[in-house]
Amino acid sequence: MSEKMLIIVISGEKDKTKAIMGLNLANHLNDETKVILFGESEKLVASDDKDIKELIKNLQEKGIIPIACSGYAEKNNIDGKLKELKLEIKPISTVISDYVNKGYIPLTF
Repeated sequence: MSEKMLIIVISGEKDKTKAIMGLNLANHLNDETKVILFGESEKLVASDDKDIKELIKNLQEKGIIPIACSGYAEKNNIDGKLKELKLEIKPISTVISDYVNKGYIPLTF
């Protein structure tokens, strides 16, 4: 698949299967793939869920560093944990529009 994909994961613990599907898909796409964690998915990643941590680690090994929403992370006091996991923390509204303007195709899970 040669398209530039933007995987946006918003599902959290209640919909963990959807979050896993999004992260798993990102792991099977090319290295131009971008991953954004937004809302409840940030809490899921900050938890000690081994399945999620493994998928994040696999992405990072491919050179894909997920980006988490700074506003949500700070409001929920999980920004430190997400930084510890070596995620990028940024204001998501501009990140999403920048990637779409660069031709990335967004998929939401």
